[in-house]
Amino acid sequence: MKHPKRGTAPRLADRMLNWLVAPHLREEVLGDLHERHALRVQRLGEANARRRYWREVLPYVRLSIIRRQPVADTPYHQHIDHYSHPTNPRAMLGNYLKIAFRSLSKNRGYSFINITGLAVGMTCTVLIFLAVRHETSYDLNHANGARVYRVSTENIDEHVVHSGTFTSLPDVLRNEVPEIERVVPIWREWDALLGAAGTNTQFKETAYFVDNGFFRLLDRTWIAGDPKTALTQPNTVVLTKAYAEKLFGTADAVGKTVRFANTQDLLVTGVLANHPTTTNFPLDVLVSFPTLKRIKPDYDRYAWDGFGDNFQVYALLKPGAMPQEVMGRSAAILTKYKDREAALHQRFALTALSDLHYGDNFSGRTANVTMLRTLSVIGLFVLLIACFNFINLATAQAFKRAKEVGIRKAVGSNRRSLMYQFLTEAGLITGLAVLLVILLTWLTLPTVSNTLGLPLSAADLLTLPTGLFMLLLACLTTLLAGTYPAYRLSNMAPIWALANNVLTPKRQWFTVRQGLVVVQFTVSLILISCALLINQQLTLFRNADLGFNKAGIVVVGLPNNRPDKLQALRNQLATSAQIKDISFSFNSASAESNWMQGMQYRRGVAVTPIKTQLKMGDSHYLDTYGIQLLAGEKLRDSDTTAGAFKVIANEVFVSRMGFSQPNEAIGQRVYYGDGKEFATIVGVTRNFNVNSLHQQIDPTLIQVVPNNFYQAGIKLQTESPTIEAMQIVLAQIETAWKTTYPDQLFDYSFLDDTLAKAYKAETRTAQLIETATLLAILIACLGLYGLATFTAEQRTKEIGVRKVLGATTMSVVALLSKDFLKLVLIAIVLALPVAWYAMSQWLQHFAFHITIQWWVFALTGLLMVLLTLLTVSFQSVKAALMNPVKSLRSE
Repeated sequence: MKHPKRGTAPRLADRMLNWLVAPHLREEVLGDLHERHALRVQRLGEANARRRYWREVLPYVRLSIIRRQPVADTPYHQHIDHYSHPTNPRAMLGNYLKIAFRSLSKNRGYSFINITGLAVGMTCTVLIFLAVRHETSYDLNHANGARVYRVSTENIDEHVVHSGTFTSLPDVLRNEVPEIERVVPIWREWDALLGAAGTNTQFKETAYFVDNGFFRLLDRTWIAGDPKTALTQPNTVVLTKAYAEKLFGTADAVGKTVRFANTQDLLVTGVLANHPTTTNFPLDVLVSFPTLKRIKPDYDRYAWDGFGDNFQVYALLKPGAMPQEVMGRSAAILTKYKDREAALHQRFALTALSDLHYGDNFSGRTANVTMLRTLSVIGLFVLLIACFNFINLATAQAFKRAKEVGIRKAVGSNRRSLMYQFLTEAGLITGLAVLLVILLTWLTLPTVSNTLGLPLSAADLLTLPTGLFMLLLACLTTLLAGTYPAYRLSNMAPIWALANNVLTPKRQWFTVRQGLVVVQFTVSLILISCALLINQQLTLFRNADLGFNKAGIVVVGLPNNRPDKLQALRNQLATSAQIKDISFSFNSASAESNWMQGMQYRRGVAVTPIKTQLKMGDSHYLDTYGIQLLAGEKLRDSDTTAGAFKVIANEVFVSRMGFSQPNEAIGQRVYYGDGKEFATIVGVTRNFNVNSLHQQIDPTLIQVVPNNFYQAGIKLQTESPTIEAMQIVLAQIETAWKTTYPDQLFDYSFLDDTLAKAYKAETRTAQLIETATLLAILIACLGLYGLATFTAEQRTKEIGVRKVLGATTMSVVALLSKDFLKLVLIAIVLALPVAWYAMSQWLQHFAFHITIQWWVFALTGLLMVLLTLLTVSFQSVKAALMNPVKSLRSE
């Protein structure tokens, strides 16, 4: 059989090869390809052979060899050394990976340090990504979400925005603001008693009164019921699937009856799918708005005289409408429906749906922007420290790999291939670290979730965004950690690498490696200082003198504040020898939600306005909470007669009146905001913190207002009772409470625990800073240990010579340690001013805060010096104790 002609090869492919392949290789390459093509035609046929031919030609189409130019003035026979030789990318990658694995197995210690450091840093970054992503993903799935706003009320004078507003506002917005397409009012009823009719099943749950417009405002998935009519009629309710199952044992709840507060029967007209965790509207019980008047007969839908955060208004703007247009109408509306004075001090503020999570909202969770930024910065710092470790150790190992690089370059390897090789090693280390990251994240996620109070689970690791983030993080880490070492190693001059076995012939006074170590120490010092100062501030919160006694007080709610009910409860509780006193009040001595009241003090024609915190309590209020009376007398329960109101003022209120001594205020009259009614000051107390320590102590008045008694404070005889004694007294309180309120659910709390919740954000910040500090120190010490090991190995011969000449072990340890200590001292100088400034700014958020003292920074520096010595000393002592004969032979 005749052999096919070479012309049967694809002509276009041959033309490409003629253009791509170097002239001195063209004949050899084409000849080999044509011979193989002819054999394949016999064995496989013309079509298959042509496909195989193209498959062999295409690998030559690479940017690295297209339009190659030989070096000028070079003889043709030498051109072979100046052309890029086409290679198989897969083969080269396999070769790179093989060499990388060999390098890692040869240097197990350095590999362990690099992989562990990168894994810890990346785990921290992934966990922070999960937290930040969760907090920034609230209510992003609503079709009209970009047009939904909450209409809040802003106090212009104080620049404070209240989420609540006037109950008359919905009707006014519908009639007066053409830019609004739909208005949805929501009334929140805390601790509503709900039960399945005809059963003893009862729960306390927050109920929300809404109309059908709510379901056109926000997207909810319906399991049963009609969203257009479900909440049209009074005494109807819509439940989520979870709450229907909780109440009735089944999601098939339509047509069943819910008993509300043992007074109203509500017909279930719809069941919703459970709301996602990332929503500011976790509403499980939605009652029709027309029912509100039956539940609360005193509700006035046309009121303009006050508002609370329990009544909120949401608006859907028309397409193209801007929130500024709505806000611009507030002055005209307030002037028309209230008065001109109100328009000068108040206005409407529109809060976008996407911004609700960063302020007051129905979910009870508020994302702290400062906290999210702090988390992001911490994650970046920890990751950078891990990457700096890799860079330091990789460049340090250049001492060992100098000859390898020199030989590679001598036999023809170019800089690009060397960079690819070292980047492949960095990528392999990062890839192994990623496997460890997945395991560490899975193990630590429950703890992190509990610390941050976030509903995160292992399922969040399996989402597409998390996977893409980890892939991007791995690539960035590879480039960040691997680029500089690859550049430095591939930049070695072969003559120096082979002759001297060093990285560079020039000695620098301050190397990049030293600079990175300083950065690591600086970040660690800043974190240590911040952790110490934050813990001092938290200690102040826990131990500060609040002006009253918070220990040993049990707080229970009062479903009914009729005088006969209150007296019956007091009589029941008074029979217990474990109870010292009982006080009925609006709230405790210190609370985050207080009654603000405008007061006036008049001296002749001069009027002094005093914005006041009004605490409403009975005659036992001072004794129960341990508030010290400085002058005058206590209140009586009969001090409730109009025209003869009596109040007790605190020292701040007295000073605002213009008096310097408490006795001077006794008998003075103070007028309420309208100027018609007044009260007489009969006593003055020592200042006490009516709010958390975030705020200054406001002017405060205490008055007996029985209609606003909503809780009982029960002072125990012993402030720190045993567990058995506490169980006994709680059982006695529950018995007395249920005897007075037999159809209600009993619930209690301890005042000190409630007050501690006000500092939850600061506690979380402290825990995060402490964790980040430990991680940063761990990673930095790992890197420091590796560098110390490298330094000891590099100076083995020098140490041997010094010992032969009479150097002691301590002098050798000092020799090896002093260079690192210099870096620590530089880091201390850089870090402490930054830490002082950052903490000074943070402490300004608190009215009561610690004073930053010098010894904190001195202790921080001492701790870092000790950690450095401890880390370095192991290798230093090991090198100092080595036999000098062995050291001198090791070269």
